[in-house]
Amino acid sequence: MIRAGQQRLLAALRPKVALLTKLELGADAREAALATLADFCTGPVRRHLNATDQALYAPAAGFPETRLLIQALRTAAAALDQDIDTLTRTDDAHRAKAIAQSIDAHLTTHLTVEQTVLLPALAALTDGEFATLAADFTTLFDDAAALDVTGVPHDRRRLHVLARYSRMARGEASTPASPACCPGNA
Repeated sequence: MIRAGQQRLLAALRPKVALLTKLELGADAREAALATLADFCTGPVRRHLNATDQALYAPAAGFPETRLLIQALRTAAAALDQDIDTLTRTDDAHRAKAIAQSIDAHLTTHLTVEQTVLLPALAALTDGEFATLAADFTTLFDDAAALDVTGVPHDRRRLHVLARYSRMARGEASTPASPACCPGNA
């Protein structure tokens, strides 16, 4: 689920980067390509970084075995975030190309570390709870308003609901969904 999402993210990013960096575009086409890439980076890429931090990094930071890894991943994510900010503000074509290539390279490396180091470590450390973390990641990435706890064992649902609510901004709403709370969902 997470790995497939990471692969889709890179598969969607790379043509946008290539359009901006590999082709000699006219000014209007270059501006459109830059705007498309910037929108993608401020949308799905940032949503991925935020969802990963909340659903995967936060629990992993609680384990001594992954604490330093999480510090490194958060530092790398902050650098990616700065690159995205710079990309959205630049109007220099050469600078935009360099930043786009940097974002592609850094995101590729970042996701590789998540796939090869973080995900296996979390799977080993969470005593069978990895599927729940993955589901939480998917919910956060999809920016869904409803938190579906149908597949979560009844005795653990409260923890997932409270964790979701603790991450919500003031005024944000979410609706828990499970057969127990909504008989029509069964």
